[in-house]
Amino acid sequence: MDDGTDDLRAALEAPAPPPSVALLGAVGTPARVRTRSRFGAFAAVALLGLAWPAYTLAHAALRPDLKLLPPMWVAVGAALWGLSFGLALWTALVPRRGDVLPASAVAGRVAGAAMGLLLVFAAFWTTSVPGVSARPEDLGISTLQSSWGCAKVVLEAAAPVLLIGFFALRRLLPVGARAAGIAVGAAGGAIGGLALHFICPMATAGHVLIGHVGAMIAASVAGALIFGALLDR
Repeated sequence: MDDGTDDLRAALEAPAPPPSVALLGAVGTPARVRTRSRFGAFAAVALLGLAWPAYTLAHAALRPDLKLLPPMWVAVGAALWGLSFGLALWTALVPRRGDVLPASAVAGRVAGAAMGLLLVFAAFWTTSVPGVSARPEDLGISTLQSSWGCAKVVLEAAAPVLLIGFFALRRLLPVGARAAGIAVGAAGGAIGGLALHFICPMATAGHVLIGHVGAMIAASVAGALIFGALLDR
């Protein structure tokens, strides 16, 4: 009885058919794939994110007490805000050498440390010039009321950074999207805080804590929620 063994053996021993012309063409002329730059996303987000604060600084009046404030305080504050922006965004978008994806967990920790340092700076080293620096009570408003205007500035600065950062990371985060969102949001908030460092006339610790650093923290929370909802799989 023929059980088909001979036919199977013959089929296995038969030479393979030649490849089709279409297959040979696809294999012979592969399309070049553009590799992703380690720094491209960071450069794009940083440059576009800086546009709004730069415009604000160019068109808004500088705080009236700026020239009378201690130069060291002005320099340290600007450095803290600027480095918070750069380091949080860098760790969120740029993979470490040898890695393919950014280290989201590291980015989240860097952003948290930056916000902690700014909280300490605002709480313990806010300075003012008597008779020149403004205080909420001088304007007949509460600290919370005075903080809202600055918080809007910070959140407006953070919004484009979050948007552009989201598109830069949307295909790169199989995990860790919330931590990346914290870092990108904190970076956006920091660049808004840097602008306020030079234009906000309010010089009380409560105002800076709530309106500047508090708004940066709010931006980081927004980043965690948005990235977590849209990118976590």
